[in-house]
Amino acid sequence: MNYLGHMILSGEDKNILLGNFIGDHISNKTLHRYSQSVQEGIHLHRAIDFYTDSHPKSRALRAILFDQYRHRSRVILDLFYDHFLAVHFKQFHPLTLPVYVQKVYDKLQRQLGLMPTSAKYYFLAMKKYGWLEGYASTEGIRLVLNQMSRRKNIKRMGNAVDLLNDDYSYFKDTALDFLEDVIDHFGLD
Repeated sequence: MNYLGHMILSGEDKNILLGNFIGDHISNKTLHRYSQSVQEGIHLHRAIDFYTDSHPKSRALRAILFDQYRHRSRVILDLFYDHFLAVHFKQFHPLTLPVYVQKVYDKLQRQLGLMPTSAKYYFLAMKKYGWLEGYASTEGIRLVLNQMSRRKNIKRMGNAVDLLNDDYSYFKDTALDFLEDVIDHFGLD
């Protein structure tokens, strides 16, 4: 799962949210610099990633992407999950997507000083370019994947959206089943 999925699974605690958001930007060496509740969020981020990567439904979807995208298939699938979460947001959260996103932005903005530089960069770009809201369209996903490709100077990952569109119903059904599983696993209602 990408940013939107991680945020939903953080619940309402601002420190868990911060830790979950910065989880990819924190090494074990620097973990001690954060409060216990932020550390819980970082550990939650890692647990979500492990659960997602090892889930049979994730493996099945990654297999469709793997021949063309190899190890990048994980990143692509994470964005696909966030796409289906955004499109079907009302199934997973009582707020509308725009209201929820603004609430999350406000919480993270107030904690900007606690973020490592790399996480600040992601947060500010996410907010400026409306990534989370953009996840609701396949073209929004394509745009984010192409931006990631340019930043890393690799083959355009946005073309993976063509594979999504070719078998949209299968991706949707499997992703929605997975999203239910992950929410059940992490104890959210």
